[in-house]
Amino acid sequence: MSDSRKRKRAVKTTTSSSSSKSKSSPSSLAEAYDQSVRPYIDLVDSLRSSGVDKDVSLPSVVVIGDQSTGKSSVLEAMSGVQLPRGTGIVTRCALELRLKKLRGRDAGGQWKGQLRYVKPGEEPVIKNLANAEEVEEAVREAQNALAGKGKGISKDSKIELEVFSSNVPDLTLIDLPGITRVAAQGQPHNIGEQVKRLIKKHIGEEETIILCVIPCTSDIATTEALQFAQEVDPEGDRTLGVLTRADQTGPGEENNVIDIVQQRGDVQLKLGCTVVKCRSQKDIDETMSLEEALDAEEKFFKHHEVGFMYD
Repeated sequence: MSDSRKRKRAVKTTTSSSSSKSKSSPSSLAEAYDQSVRPYIDLVDSLRSSGVDKDVSLPSVVVIGDQSTGKSSVLEAMSGVQLPRGTGIVTRCALELRLKKLRGRDAGGQWKGQLRYVKPGEEPVIKNLANAEEVEEAVREAQNALAGKGKGISKDSKIELEVFSSNVPDLTLIDLPGITRVAAQGQPHNIGEQVKRLIKKHIGEEETIILCVIPCTSDIATTEALQFAQEVDPEGDRTLGVLTRADQTGPGEENNVIDIVQQRGDVQLKLGCTVVKCRSQKDIDETMSLEEALDAEEKFFKHHEVGFMYD
């Protein structure tokens, strides 16, 4: 995602500045970031790859949501790559998505990726990816290798996907299977309980930021994903809400969404909420690109009658 794209929120923000204050140049800020912040992100990623997180809690951002809430679309918008989609459980094991921003004069337009996973008792499987279009199939193949070709999940294995691009932020996210209640044909009868245990194992640590994806079309306060988050984070200190499908709300329902974002309702999240409009399955079927989806999102929020704001 281009850094010039600004994520939309339904809340106004104010900033103060003084022309008398000196400002650092973008290049010096980027250099300071690379020296002081980026090494810590890389260190945590390295420790997690070596399995240290089994014994020591590491900082992480974990993405949770009910099935078909637009979770994959949110990750696609952030990473610029298309992940597996479909009905039922599509994310069938934990996916650690590591976004690495390429900087420098020649970084523009460059892209490279690497996928890695380990089956118990076997050597790591590493696949280098030449372009973003290879990601979806590579992830599907890795999921089939770890969780089988059926519809079950892998509770203990994970896929590591690194994306290097000038159009992504430096960020690592852990995506988990969508919450399900009823087993579909071909799934274990206790699939819902398996997913619940997997999610709670990841979000229970105090060092974890919970990125909770919730559709605007649902009763936000009663969604199961938010209930999971509230069980381990009752004060909302480390939960960030991402509200999807803003374009599918009915007349008058937008005000309910704004109440949530502005912390006027029963849902109180200290890290706040952001509202997004991502690609739908219909958009994908009609071959809408990620860049076109960003343009459509920008137009929607700029011209919406409720007056969604940028920050």
